[in-house]
Amino acid sequence: MGVGLDRILRTIGDPLRLIAPEFYDVDIAGQVTSLPMLQLDDQRAIALLMDIEMGLAFGDHVGRSLADGFAALKPDIVVGSATLGIPVAMDVSRHLELDKYVILQKSPKFHLADALEEPVRSITTDEQQRLLLDRRQIPLLQGRRVVIVDDVIATGASMSAAMRLVRRAGAKVLAVGSILTEGNSWREALAQDAGLVHRLGHIPQFRIIDGEARMDPASVDESPIKRPRL
Repeated sequence: MGVGLDRILRTIGDPLRLIAPEFYDVDIAGQVTSLPMLQLDDQRAIALLMDIEMGLAFGDHVGRSLADGFAALKPDIVVGSATLGIPVAMDVSRHLELDKYVILQKSPKFHLADALEEPVRSITTDEQQRLLLDRRQIPLLQGRRVVIVDDVIATGASMSAAMRLVRRAGAKVLAVGSILTEGNSWREALAQDAGLVHRLGHIPQFRIIDGEARMDPASVDESPIKRPRL
């Protein structure tokens, strides 16, 4: 998710604050999906994708669509980030017929005390964030050909950190996959690695004007979407 699950949950509270037009329709690999329009604050709104709530058929569609494009690259393993990147990694791995996958964690746990870590340098939050890789999983990455997947790439900060962490573990990053990209700032954050991104769709960012969520023209991406082959 573009601005981070934990941050959205802190922002929206309970109940969720939907704002007109309430839904945004996006094409995800040929499947039109209606995303709820959620008010973040007095100025911003987001078309919210919660892949963990979309059902098994959606996960299968996303996993197959990404895997079909990655198959020719012959990756050895798929890497995803907690939390919303976990189902993407699992579904892509299944369609690539890979048994193992690696998940990068964001919350420190007792078994991650000695984890390999990488800071997440995000402009959207002042809080110190980091990605953690269990050192016991380094052998799964060392010398391996890897694709990294997530639900949404927005600022690019989390994906950039994931790529740095995976490369520090000795892996070669073949490609990056996401269900959606959001806005355009991720291109600058990923720099030369932006060309590795395969996405199934794109959502703009939204400003709140006169009580409605309106598309920010600067966040519209008119470049052809580099989707995996179907």
